[in-house]
Amino acid sequence: MAAASKSHVERHTYKGVPLVAHIKPEAMDIIRDLDVRDDDVFIVTYPKSGTSWLQRIVSLLRFGGDVEKTDQTEIDVIVPFLEEMCGESATLREMREAQSPRMMKTHTRFDQAPLQLTQGKGKAIYVARNPKDLAVSFYHFHFMVNTLQTPTSFEEFLQNFIHGEVSRGAWHEHVLGWWQHKDDSNVLFLRYEDIQKNTRKQVEKVSEFLQWHVTPEVIDKVVEHSKFSKMATNPATNKVEGKEVKAGIFDTSRGTFLRKGVVGDWTSHFSDEQSQWFDTFYREKLGPSGLKFDFE
Repeated sequence: MAAASKSHVERHTYKGVPLVAHIKPEAMDIIRDLDVRDDDVFIVTYPKSGTSWLQRIVSLLRFGGDVEKTDQTEIDVIVPFLEEMCGESATLREMREAQSPRMMKTHTRFDQAPLQLTQGKGKAIYVARNPKDLAVSFYHFHFMVNTLQTPTSFEEFLQNFIHGEVSRGAWHEHVLGWWQHKDDSNVLFLRYEDIQKNTRKQVEKVSEFLQWHVTPEVIDKVVEHSKFSKMATNPATNKVEGKEVKAGIFDTSRGTFLRKGVVGDWTSHFSDEQSQWFDTFYREKLGPSGLKFDFE
């Protein structure tokens, strides 16, 4: 994709971590101090790691596979985005008054997540994606989001990505922060590629973790209606007319929110040289942790 003519975009930082321009630093303090309920569900990701997929899976489980309930409004209303709940916004007030179990999504690092969540209250489902496919998806995402600077080239973006000079900072710091807590009783750590390989198994794992006991028939519905092909053509999940579009944050003439949803798309973007230095960088960062990914 060629670089588009987008003027320089200012961005905020929070404790050294870059944020997309429409997320205010004060929102992060509110998130840290959030009153968490025991049955709250937080879907946590680095951007472009399968957030919407898990929002869809969790909301379908919550409503017993009933698509009439899940599709009556866009996904971010059913599973709201914590970072956009700043100050005394209507969304934040509604969340405080919402019936349990509340479902929320966030892109926070572990050390910036709600303090009570990190102390064991509520439940967090963290989804990690292999960094090559993630980088490609995030690269394309920058073209359609008006509050993100348009990359001049894929090479430039990769350099910024590995050095944490993109919104949410360094991917390896984000993912490792949560990986270190994968054995906490209130954390479920999933890999995007595992969901691709066996969606049903991972849906069952989510259901068991949340203690939302559903029938095999409900699992069938969740798997069916969370397929990428269905989500991509569903306005409730692909955000073609959602609040970000109406607010001028998303420009759908420059891309789609859900693009491909596959494993291995990185091979059509990375040169051999880029692939090698990218692998070397992350092998050093992830090696001691034991965290591994599938790239095909």
